Amino acid sequence: MKVKICGITSAEDIKIVNACKPDFAGFVMFFPKSKRNISPETAKSLIETLDKNILSVAVTVSPTLEQVKTAYDCGFDCIQIHGEVEEDVLSNPYLKVIRAFNVSDLEKFDEYRMNTNIVGYVFDAHEPGSGKTFDWTMLERLPRDDKLFMLAGGLNPETVAKAVKAVKPDGVDVSSGVENSDGSGKDFEKVKEFILSARSEIKQ
Repeated sequence: MKVKICGITSAEDIKIVNACKPDFAGFVMFFPKSKRNISPETAKSLIETLDKNILSVAVTVSPTLEQVKTAYDCGFDCIQIHGEVEEDVLSNPYLKVIRAFNVSDLEKFDEYRMNTNIVGYVFDAHEPGSGKTFDWTMLERLPRDDKLFMLAGGLNPETVAKAVKAVKPDGVDVSSGVENSDGSGKDFEKVKEFILSARSEIKQ
């Protein structure tokens, strides 16, 4: 069971993920509307201190090809793309893509399956980053392939085991569900418990 901790913004967050060892760490880029948005300079410095066994993911909304190149220059391993996007960005020569679906755009799933630069999918609620869940049965009709099939949206340490059991994804993705109560960064105990809960369900 792969785990992605998203919305990393600080050196303290890096210490937490380095200690808890998820598979992916996500950093919001080029999206000023998000309180978790960080600059390329900050992203580069944080990635340099990230455990090399944890893959770094630039989390973006409708990025340009130039922004994908900037993410590559920062040292990211791959890029997660939400929103509308041009084909040249999806097939960019810099970074492999995790394509995010916000439930309302599942009809495009088949065309993305054909793109060899897309290595995975994240299925999120209609408002990504909102901490809201969605009807998981919507995913039952989607075919599974060799691309990573990740579930996001409203997950937290209390709900992730149920989600894993119901959807049987390849991985789970969380941001607000493991933050401090004031939203000021990641909570060590919540991150640790989330990862343990996600992985324990798959072992049963």
